[in-house]
Amino acid sequence: MKETILTIVLGLLLTVAGLFIEKCYFEENSCPIESMNTPTEVTKKTKPVFKINYLYRTAGQGKALSFAKTGLKGKALTTGDTYKIIFQPPAKKHVYIFQIDSTNKIFQLFPTTNFENADKKNKNPVKKGKKYFVPAKKQSFKLDASTGKETIYTILTNKPDQKLEQQYATIQTQQDAQTPKQRKVTRKKWHKAMKERGLRRKLTPDSTTVNWMEGEQKLSATLFGLPKMCDGCVHVVNFKHR
Repeated sequence: MKETILTIVLGLLLTVAGLFIEKCYFEENSCPIESMNTPTEVTKKTKPVFKINYLYRTAGQGKALSFAKTGLKGKALTTGDTYKIIFQPPAKKHVYIFQIDSTNKIFQLFPTTNFENADKKNKNPVKKGKKYFVPAKKQSFKLDASTGKETIYTILTNKPDQKLEQQYATIQTQQDAQTPKQRKVTRKKWHKAMKERGLRRKLTPDSTTVNWMEGEQKLSATLFGLPKMCDGCVHVVNFKHR
């Protein structure tokens, strides 16, 4: 009788030992002894950011190169170069993109309602995670013969910015009749208004790659992140047009 009981006890001990080995050595984080569990790697949740890149092609040919970080001290763009903007919003937002050219005229690049062959879907509000091509996936803007300093302003808002829209509408009705000196004053006022919103210049590396076709050429570019684009803030890029 004692031998039978001993056999049963030994069998139970072997079963428990087998379960212990299985849990501690084959099933991660399942060991009854806490100190023997494999520590799990703690991953930080990153907040989705607005992604963008400003791209150009020399004389409309070759690779798409970024002038997002070029600034006024870097390589200048020249007459005949083509350029476009690609962005991806982190949520449903309103995006406004304006350009002041070398003659100090201000143009709205996004929404692209006034450009021939522009993407008709380039309108507000923009959709979360969708990639937008400005002016269109298969089209680019082209630099004219007027040379000088050019600036692009990208503004991100949570809702329609009626003040900004009215400000631009007023400028549109006036600038064609303005003298060069008056347009220069308008440019300074516009930049001051943008500066008061909060200028953002710093871009961070991002792994988001965009591929598209333009003409018969396959093009590719990586977007940058704008991690501190608050409601109403402005990302500004300057470049030289020679």
